[in-house]
Amino acid sequence: MAAPDFKVNDKVVHPQYGGGYVAGIESIQVGGEQIECLKISCVSKGRKIFVPKGSVELSAIRPPLNGRRFAELKRTLTGEPEKLNRNFNRRMKAVKTKLDSGDPLQVGEVLRDMYPKWSDNSLSSSDQRIFEKCRDLLVSELALIRDVSYEDALEYLEETMSSAAPESA
Repeated sequence: MAAPDFKVNDKVVHPQYGGGYVAGIESIQVGGEQIECLKISCVSKGRKIFVPKGSVELSAIRPPLNGRRFAELKRTLTGEPEKLNRNFNRRMKAVKTKLDSGDPLQVGEVLRDMYPKWSDNSLSSSDQRIFEKCRDLLVSELALIRDVSYEDALEYLEETMSSAAPESA
């Protein structure tokens, strides 16, 4: 499958940095060689990243989810949370594998599974960092999908997650 040919102003999602817009195409010098790069303005944290045009496919940059896949993500986020492994190393390995996949459905599973402990402030500091990374990735993509600000997308995600959370007994 050929790499997508992204153009200026296209919405894109980077698996490690989240959603953003192609702000331009710039040539940068690396090791004495001029490389043409996509300049991506990320939705969160005002971050700018450069991805060599020849490496777009390798970097796994993709368009935001479409309607059907977005519906799958929403079902994932509102589904029944799975129990996380109590063993720290096994839990981190499983969570990092899903996070590193770049698949928003797997990132959504991590968020869903950690949400109950996050909502009652019982995540460890390591789990908290993972939760925040997953939330940032999904919120930045939701902002693109729904064409809203990062803050509005965060509010939407929190409403979605809290409405699905089981009531404490």
